[in-house]
Amino acid sequence: MTKQGIRIRKALYIVLWLGTLFSLILCLGIAFGFFTKEKIVTKEVEKEVQVVPDNYLFLGDSLTDYFDLETYFPGQPVVNSGIAGNTTNQILTSMKTRVYDYNPSKIFLLIGTNDLRDGKSQEAVVQNIEEIIEEIQTNRKQAEIFVESLYPVNASVSSAVGVRSNATIQNINAQLEEYCKEKNLTYIDLYAKLQDEQGNLQIQYTTDGLHLSDAGYQVVAEVLQEYLK
Repeated sequence: MTKQGIRIRKALYIVLWLGTLFSLILCLGIAFGFFTKEKIVTKEVEKEVQVVPDNYLFLGDSLTDYFDLETYFPGQPVVNSGIAGNTTNQILTSMKTRVYDYNPSKIFLLIGTNDLRDGKSQEAVVQNIEEIIEEIQTNRKQAEIFVESLYPVNASVSSAVGVRSNATIQNINAQLEEYCKEKNLTYIDLYAKLQDEQGNLQIQYTTDGLHLSDAGYQVVAEVLQEYLK
């Protein structure tokens, strides 16, 4: 065989070897992708199965986040979906992970005080709360919604209250109560349970004029317990 023939044969061997290697890599890639896909699907199914049926979801900001639900409602399927510092806008942009993924049968909504901290108007706060409710009704029709009044504050305790005022809070609560009547929703007036004679948050119920003490949460829990039955 000539030198040229030998070179051609070597070239053919290399081409065949590369082709075989490419086919092997392609097959492995397809197999890996298949099993990876199966693993992802299985994981998603497991997540859906792990959701506790008929759970009671509490949605809100720090007033919910700091609420030790398991202590106050032992044995109840409660879910705490409160995040400290949250506003109505932040909840609206995270409804899937904060609400829908839990597929709750009852939702207790308390939100809005941090909107006032940020200078949002009363009208905008109420509008956003109404939008949250309507989003839930559209995407989780089976969920029963309970709208909590915004809690009173007490500026004499500390500077944590900031620009919030009870006059503004009461105006928002009045609008929420009217909205709930129109939409046949349950409105829970916790403001009345937490206020003193001047309409401020009772000192024994707060740690800083804004957030609740254990005594304050005990009052809230006693009221809400009636709606968990």
